[in-house]
Amino acid sequence: MKKQNIYLVFTFLLLIPYLCSLTLIGICYNALVRHSSDLFRSFIGALVGTIIMFAIKATIQRPLDLVSAKVPDNFFKQILRFYSIRRRKLFLVGNCLVDFVLCWLAMDLVRRCFSLSFIIGNSVGIVLLIMLISTCIGAYIEYDNLSIDPKQK
Repeated sequence: MKKQNIYLVFTFLLLIPYLCSLTLIGICYNALVRHSSDLFRSFIGALVGTIIMFAIKATIQRPLDLVSAKVPDNFFKQILRFYSIRRRKLFLVGNCLVDFVLCWLAMDLVRRCFSLSFIIGNSVGIVLLIMLISTCIGAYIEYDNLSIDPKQK
């Protein structure tokens, strides 16, 4: 896999969907919870968001392992390993804490940046469309390398 393709796959298949997932968590929380700025409710929302992010990361382990195996740059490999849930428990706990903070931040930014009518209205569809297009582009770029059943030669 070319280095340029690795960065494109990372951007379209991992980074953009990850940011969209955080945004969806923020949108859904603010659309469903009355008094969403309450500290305890925000804590519970971020905790639920962290569990959702963990589940999302479980689904991307195969492409993540394939992409990270091809990366020569150690710094970029460490960035890719951030998404991995197959690590030591200390790193896994740290990963969950980072997701917790990012979920809380996403919930707060959505609440501050968008009106309630936009949050309840079109926002989920827009974010899902961005996620779908991004995932399709990322999978298309390196379909052969990321497929589960590689072509027989």
